[in-house]
Amino acid sequence: MHDNRSDPPLPAAPPDPAQPSEPVLPPEPRQSWARRWWVLVVLAVVIVLGGAAVLVAALTTQPERLAFPIGGCVSLDNAAAVDAVPVEYDCADSYKAQYRITAREQVVYPIPTACVKYSEATKAVFPPADPGSKPKVVLCLAPTRFNTSDPGQLQPGDCIDVQKSGDIINRVDCGFAPKPEKVVAIEIHTKVPAQQSCQDQPTARSAFAQSSLGGRAVVVCTVSTDPLSIHNAKVGDCADGKSSKTIPCTDAKADQRVLSVHVLNRTPARPECPDDMGASGSFTTSNQNTDLVLLLCTGPADPNSSHYAVVGDCIGENDRNSSSAAATFRVDCGDPRAVYQVVDRHDSDDNSCPAGAGASLTYPPGVTTGSTVCLRRR
Repeated sequence: MHDNRSDPPLPAAPPDPAQPSEPVLPPEPRQSWARRWWVLVVLAVVIVLGGAAVLVAALTTQPERLAFPIGGCVSLDNAAAVDAVPVEYDCADSYKAQYRITAREQVVYPIPTACVKYSEATKAVFPPADPGSKPKVVLCLAPTRFNTSDPGQLQPGDCIDVQKSGDIINRVDCGFAPKPEKVVAIEIHTKVPAQQSCQDQPTARSAFAQSSLGGRAVVVCTVSTDPLSIHNAKVGDCADGKSSKTIPCTDAKADQRVLSVHVLNRTPARPECPDDMGASGSFTTSNQNTDLVLLLCTGPADPNSSHYAVVGDCIGENDRNSSSAAATFRVDCGDPRAVYQVVDRHDSDDNSCPAGAGASLTYPPGVTTGSTVCLRRR
């Protein structure tokens, strides 16, 4: 027998347990821009205050500025006085920055001895001190280029106005009138009067000196900027003795001709021009503070003067009735005016002539030992 019953249905599978889901957080609240701005402000204030504290600490730990430092500039209330008081000024101050501090030295006496080892220094002073306190340092000062009256600041090529034989020297423009002197060199000597002044300066024609630090001398070697000055005369130039100026030899005022130029470091011995034939005069310049002497030996401006006659020359006369040598002149021997011929010349005014000489010209001693020119009538 067939059983038509079916098997009972299987129970349904239990459903999958539900998977747990991620928790959902509430949205973060947005910070306001105002709050952020205040945070930044507070942070900035903290930084500024911190920086200020560091700066204050640095300033309080820095050493106090040194008064009158080396390289600083000063003015002196009375530069010529021993107790001149320096006042600090900016070195760019063209009116007040008269001296630069080149050194600070320990106090010694006399005060200038503290600074004599510095060749550029011309002053030694104490800085200002509190009343009743003793000075602790000596300032060694060198003149700046703003200082036009201290010769220590001069340089070759500068022009100066010289007064009172060099006691006053001021730097001036080279176009200054009257014509100034031009500086050739500056020398430091041990004292005034200075010896061997400018002896290594062949172009120098003058020398001036002023007493400086510790008694040493600042010597200024110069040449005149005036092209007509007798100081610039060369051999062959002519001059007007009254004006001490060089002029053309053809000028009627020319009465002297330069025969030689000497720059000496001594007083010229007499006679001054023994080696210059025909010399009849001299021109010298010097000053009491140096030993440099300019000596010009001069003769007549006329090249045909009998002062220049040598053996073989012929001589003419301006006045046959005159016995003066000044009345004679040199002339070409073919000229009908040639009356005499020179047969002897020697350096003495002894008027001693060889036999056969019928006349003579004598020139007395002066800048030479004198001379005798012996003549034979033609």
